[in-house]
Amino acid sequence: MIETQEILNCAQAFHRCHILVVGDLMLDEYLWGHIERISAEAPVPILNVVRREATLGGAGNVVRNLLALGLSVTAIGVLGGDETGRQLKDLIDSFGVNTQTVVRDRNRKSTRKVRLMSLEHGQQVFRMDEETPHEVCGDIEDRLVAQIDAAASSADVILCSDYSKGTLTDRVLKAVFAAARKHGIDSLVGPKDSNPQKYHGATILMPNQRELAQLTRRTVDGDGWLMSSAVQLIERLGLAALVVTRGKEGMSLFEARAHDLHRLDIPTMARSIYDVTGAGDTAIAALGAAIAAGGSLSLGVHLANLAAGIKVAKLGTNTVTIAEIHQHLSEGYQSSKETVDSHRSLKLD
Repeated sequence: MIETQEILNCAQAFHRCHILVVGDLMLDEYLWGHIERISAEAPVPILNVVRREATLGGAGNVVRNLLALGLSVTAIGVLGGDETGRQLKDLIDSFGVNTQTVVRDRNRKSTRKVRLMSLEHGQQVFRMDEETPHEVCGDIEDRLVAQIDAAASSADVILCSDYSKGTLTDRVLKAVFAAARKHGIDSLVGPKDSNPQKYHGATILMPNQRELAQLTRRTVDGDGWLMSSAVQLIERLGLAALVVTRGKEGMSLFEARAHDLHRLDIPTMARSIYDVTGAGDTAIAALGAAIAAGGSLSLGVHLANLAAGIKVAKLGTNTVTIAEIHQHLSEGYQSSKETVDSHRSLKLD
């Protein structure tokens, strides 16, 4: 069982940890305004914009969350030679993260998600996306691989944030997994691709239930489905562990131990759910931080579950800070009482 003090002790080591984040960098833009009338041109509401906000999304949001937890970060990804790319570079620079490891592709359109937000209702009413989702190749891919090889030596964990926007090709992921093995560190992946072989060589995968169903070609159907799917994926990919985020059901950790698979279920810590946007980024950042600090996988999943519960009470791609984690822990979070350790061990072939 994980005690509150164990989480606090782990968090105290975050400032000494460094994580390499590789993945799809995006710009999240929010246009806030009032909806007071319907357009005369078409039966659609008119949003009178009064405020604009722009922040890092995708792998960039993972970077933001790690920085908020007190870790140092190196980010590797691809930006286009457009205005969105310039905005992203400026934002990354503003967080004190070195952008020399970010590759520029002048023939590529940077990923930008624009959300139109109603001030009256406090929610999204429309979204517009701009992107070039095809996979990188040639010189751009070569440069990514070179950056990974060079940056891995100073990392405690390599974290891959996959949003299917073209950065994490088979070759790039192979370079990540090879670099992690070379330096004796863990590679942690938030998968989006439905091809499981793409992630062969990773240490830990962290999909949600829908992503797990895609990877195993199964339909989400009760608890039996979850266990058998976890066994299938761990055996097929040789994973050390699988962490499944399950929304209102919390999280489940499946950890390979010798010839057995150990399962740990943790109920959700969300007190209120306002916006789930970016909750996965927060969760994987917290898990990666705990592993980098030398914490156990079970401790990392407890921390990820707690951080995600704090995040969903916020609007947009917000981060969770060490101070907020301390506050929630001091308000009575007792993981040893909340956790359901099934003690189920399934023999692995």
